[in-house]
Amino acid sequence: MISPTGGHADLTLPNGKVMPLVNVPSLCVADTDEEVLTTVRTLIRSGADIIKVCTTGGVSSPTDQPDDLGITEHQIALIRAELERHSRPRQIAAHAQGTAGILAAIRGGVDSVEHGYEIDDEGIELMLDKGTFLVPTLSAALRVPDPALVPPYLYEKKVRWSEIARENLARAIQAGVQVALGTDAGVCPHARNLLELAHLVDLGMSPSDAIVAGTANAARLLGLAGELGTLEVGKIADLVAVSVDPLTDIAALADPDAIELVVKDGVVVKDLTTAATTGVAAASRTA
Repeated sequence: MISPTGGHADLTLPNGKVMPLVNVPSLCVADTDEEVLTTVRTLIRSGADIIKVCTTGGVSSPTDQPDDLGITEHQIALIRAELERHSRPRQIAAHAQGTAGILAAIRGGVDSVEHGYEIDDEGIELMLDKGTFLVPTLSAALRVPDPALVPPYLYEKKVRWSEIARENLARAIQAGVQVALGTDAGVCPHARNLLELAHLVDLGMSPSDAIVAGTANAARLLGLAGELGTLEVGKIADLVAVSVDPLTDIAALADPDAIELVVKDGVVVKDLTTAATTGVAAASRTA
């Protein structure tokens, strides 16, 4: 994740110490155009599938604000040109929370806006026109932590920006912006990612569209629509079977026990139905 010095990817505190952050594999600071391009080339050399940039500050970073500007529209356009030099397609994802940074990200040519908390009508129109995806990360945006467990600056920003996100993201969803499911990994608890579907529905999306956001749309955004995201002959057999009707109770999918069967690349990796049958048979033999 790339930002300027003092931006969302720079966790250096005023005393020079770096704030520890769990589950962040890579943070990069780049200021000039040359530094940005060198960083992108290094990431490509390392095998990156997606280039993530911060066009705004963030809620969790200690020395900036979500409506501060970060990587510029001009620099995003440079990154896009650099990616197009290579035969393998790659995407640009923009951490963008404040309005100005969201607009810079879309105009510069990103594939997705991550968060998008303060998106306005102009941003919505631009996304609809360009086909830019929105990954609203509602599981993170709407969750306000216990003030006893986080620094005061973080709690204050979280309370304020949760309300901003709820209002603006609801408008974007209802306007029909393309949405792909994402939870801000490392912030949302593991195995609870499908709670995001219920949040999308709460903000105006239909249950069926929410499911598409987590399947076909997510695959399209990642450039993997030819391999997965829908059940079709010739695609990878990644699928689940559930014990609930998600069209009438989408929130029930957030319970891992509701996911009875998981098939990953054609291999069954979870099967509660078989486990339950085996358990009943074992009990009968014991009796």
